[in-house]
Amino acid sequence: MNSLFFGLKITLQVNDVIELIRYILYVVAQLIHLFCLSFEGQKLMDHSLQTREKIYNSPWYEVPVKTQKMLLFMMRRSIQPSFMSAGIYIFSMENFSKILQTSMSYFTVLASME
Repeated sequence: MNSLFFGLKITLQVNDVIELIRYILYVVAQLIHLFCLSFEGQKLMDHSLQTREKIYNSPWYEVPVKTQKMLLFMMRRSIQPSFMSAGIYIFSMENFSKILQTSMSYFTVLASME
């Protein structure tokens, strides 16, 4: 939402080129930061979901029974993906694209009210 405010401020204050560049760089830096966190969060989710398949495709039947029980526990745990979050926001590429779409929608509405 913070980048939405700066997007609106950019459209309203185009008189000072230095201010315009500063606001644009700030918004781009915030988007890059959110993208990097979302990308890493998505990699974590993908990796945690692939764990079950990798265990199943391994030669689990050749290991001791105690280890087989541990592998079974790990497979059950990996049904639900692990994720990285900040409060209520879960870092994933899906949520990143939702944030971009919502911000652009709000920005378009507020810019049209000008």
